[in-house]
Amino acid sequence: MRKNFFPITLILAILLGLSVAGYISPEKKEKIPVRILFKNSGGKVIFTHIRHHRDYEIPCDRCHHERETSDQEPLPCSSCHPESFDKDYVREHIRSFPDTSYCKKCHHSELGKLNFDHTAHEEYADDDCQTCHHDTDIEDKPQKCGNCHTNAGTPKVPSVRNAAHDRCINCHDDMFEEGLKGCTPCHKMQDMKNYSGDYTACNQCHQENDKDLVLNRVSAFHDKCMDCHKQLKRGPYKDNECSRCHLK
Repeated sequence: MRKNFFPITLILAILLGLSVAGYISPEKKEKIPVRILFKNSGGKVIFTHIRHHRDYEIPCDRCHHERETSDQEPLPCSSCHPESFDKDYVREHIRSFPDTSYCKKCHHSELGKLNFDHTAHEEYADDDCQTCHHDTDIEDKPQKCGNCHTNAGTPKVPSVRNAAHDRCINCHDDMFEEGLKGCTPCHKMQDMKNYSGDYTACNQCHQENDKDLVLNRVSAFHDKCMDCHKQLKRGPYKDNECSRCHLK
């Protein structure tokens, strides 16, 4: 009988040893790179990452601004800040995120149900459907706009958004002239915490071509690094000091 207890005793001893080892072992430390090499057409940059973090005691979220808690692994800067906003970036950038929860940081709003009273608009139009719908040259009978107008649109057929807005402005020009304060006067917005659908392209809502919604990589680094150096008045931050960071 004693021999039968030996395997059980051995297993219990191993489990006890693993439990004690897990309890007393030091907490896993973050992987902090010593140096990072940034390739750049103006000359490579060697960034002393550990010196800025450890020696200068700069908190992670000062640069990694998407990081909200200490247990989040900082994202590579290129996840959000590309060299250029080309098709390759748009197609590939989602692969650099650990999960889809990051999508909502940029894709912050999606349109929900439209606050549109069709019956009331029939009364306003005196039952003249062509006030909103096309005449018989385009459609024999009034139909849903989305049957022909897609979200993206084509060179010949505008997107459903632009087509609807063009029609609405015919009667609601006062609203458009004053400048709409967001989309909520007509649209209900989706609850983005529970949203799992496709995301609308940024330029569908943000149409100011002279304003960068997300800085490219060069501008992002220059803004972060230069602003900090200027505040401290230490290190390179003047226009003629490029060679102090960029290697030829």
